[in-house]
Amino acid sequence: MFRIIDLDTAVSVPMENGRGDTLQLVDGSMTDKVDLHLNRLVAGGPNGSLHRHSVSDNIYIVKSGEGQLRIEDETVTIKAGQIVFIPAGAKHSLSNISDALFEIFEIYTPAGKDFDFVLAESD
Repeated sequence: MFRIIDLDTAVSVPMENGRGDTLQLVDGSMTDKVDLHLNRLVAGGPNGSLHRHSVSDNIYIVKSGEGQLRIEDETVTIKAGQIVFIPAGAKHSLSNISDALFEIFEIYTPAGKDFDFVLAESD
């Protein structure tokens, strides 16, 4: 079904450990082929967990702020206006390194039953 989603009225879900919140935009209630959400990481919040997704590719579209992306054995700074592609299986984590809100649109495909979140320590 066709939908228009308004960011100002999208449902906000708190992230674990006070990292910020997530706006669920396109999810399993609409399709199992793709997931789209907006993560809003607070300044000074805890680092994200190193993890991977077995079959799902991941795309970040950085809306505002600056973050630190750890991917495999590399650490890079990403900032507003950049797009990051993370292939399925790549271990990664994301943290806000700025003193302002860090916002990224995050896309997973495939989503739904094919999506998983595997902590790196469990490999």
